[in-house]
Amino acid sequence: METKLKYTWIICMLLFLTACGNDWLDMEPNTSVESGKAITDLQDVEFAVNGLYSTMQSSNYYGAQMTYYGDLTGDDMRSFKSTSSGANFYHFKYNKENATTSFWSVYYSLAKNAAIALKSMEKLKITPGKTFITAAGVKTTEDEFYNSIRGQILTIRGLVLFDMTRLYGYPYMKDQGASWGVPIVTNTVDKDYKPLRNTVKECYRAILNDLEEAEVLINEKPRNGRFNKWSLFTLLSRIHLYMGNNEKALDYAEKGIQGAEVHGFGLLENDEYATAWSKPFNKEFLFEVINLTTDSPGKSSIGYLHRKYIMIATDKFYKQSLAKTDDVRKQIVNTDNSSRPYCMKFPEQDGKSYEDCNVVVFRMSELYLNAAEAAVKLDITDKAIKYFTPIYKRTNKEWTAMSITLDDVLEQRRIEFWGEGHRFFDLIRNEKTVERVDYLESVALDARTFDWDFYRIVLPVPRS
Repeated sequence: METKLKYTWIICMLLFLTACGNDWLDMEPNTSVESGKAITDLQDVEFAVNGLYSTMQSSNYYGAQMTYYGDLTGDDMRSFKSTSSGANFYHFKYNKENATTSFWSVYYSLAKNAAIALKSMEKLKITPGKTFITAAGVKTTEDEFYNSIRGQILTIRGLVLFDMTRLYGYPYMKDQGASWGVPIVTNTVDKDYKPLRNTVKECYRAILNDLEEAEVLINEKPRNGRFNKWSLFTLLSRIHLYMGNNEKALDYAEKGIQGAEVHGFGLLENDEYATAWSKPFNKEFLFEVINLTTDSPGKSSIGYLHRKYIMIATDKFYKQSLAKTDDVRKQIVNTDNSSRPYCMKFPEQDGKSYEDCNVVVFRMSELYLNAAEAAVKLDITDKAIKYFTPIYKRTNKEWTAMSITLDDVLEQRRIEFWGEGHRFFDLIRNEKTVERVDYLESVALDARTFDWDFYRIVLPVPRS
């Protein structure tokens, strides 16, 4: 067992070391080696955070698995074949012996290196107001740069712990976070460390501690491939929805919309929607994971998996929600092969293959729908209509009703975020039933219709 742990640790470290390579990153992250000299100046800090962003590209995280998990476990997307990539998620056929270890290896790699970076940063001497030029040639000050980088590291750590908690823990609203989540690691530890699992409630508290500190540090000004305050506010509004803190969810969503619009973000017009996905860093995309031809997950990427019919739309989703409508969003479902309709949110971009496309994680449309959902739950009808209506206009119809229900919002969420990994989580966190009408016959009976009482909605901790 000790030998196995040793090699597992080495593999995780090699994954981190080889992850870097974006256009704003040409150097190996200095935090890839545990050393008191890992970070000695502000340039090292920049390389360290670049390494964390690069790890997010992994096919084990937003490069593929985290993106498709929430769709294949829901009701609007299915595996094309029972042997396709991700089919174990689709079938819910996993246990502690065969469960994926990939989420765990990415999380603890990120947590470990974030801890190294944050600890090392505390030793740096910063001169407030002193001019500093970043590796990308951006002029700023030492204190502003330091704060922004620290805010980004905390945001990444908060996001990945949130993702792990919703993968391995029951929804917060099921028991107010009393069930088991995952171990929280905020310090550097050796390979033999065996932490206990924390509760879901403890995990959410740790997530919010990181993100609330990041809120006062992180930069408002957008920079491609980097978290900014408005993508952070989107994450915070999402988390508070998951926790049932609807007042805070609405507050963060509204502040996010207002602040993002000041900085040039906004919802896409209907005639822009279909082509926007091939144009990185457009006005609706608040944060996207950057891929290049030199460092993308390639044939393990989410773009490749969709284009090669690994996962396709269910008849229920396409025929009932889009096919007979004028909704502009049906243009992102490719139906050239009627038996294999796939998602086109991961196309060729600026000369890059679909294997190398960026992955959008946070969008303006989520801020609007988060605000609408929170307002519905708070019975604030005017605000619910205010934030719901701009998204509903993508149907090319007008919303004429005087009220909005949660089911109305969830229907728009299913269409708006199809292919982005939200559907399963949106249903389960709202105590809704997942009803798989269109499924492969190999899907077990208990995985065809289920709710948050189904034990397999919680991933098993892999024994290895």
